[in-house]
Amino acid sequence: MSTAKIYAKGQITIPKAIRDATGLGIGERVIVEARDGEVVIRRPMGVLEFEPPDTGRDALPWPQARQAARDERSKRRTRPRTG
Repeated sequence: MSTAKIYAKGQITIPKAIRDATGLGIGERVIVEARDGEVVIRRPMGVLEFEPPDTGRDALPWPQARQAARDERSKRRTRPRTG
């Protein structure tokens, strides 16, 4: 067991022993959940588990945004190359 301090902006540092034991690397995203009065930090099950950040703008709901991104990538793949 290790301990971590919560800093002014709500940030914590995951102790090196825990990072080494779990294989967590710099810049890796994790899921943070409150479960039965405890804080649980875990790896995501897949990329679709991440929600996009709230930009404060009139954003599409997550399923529609995901589909729009897929459609845009599909359009880019089918465009003829120039040059």
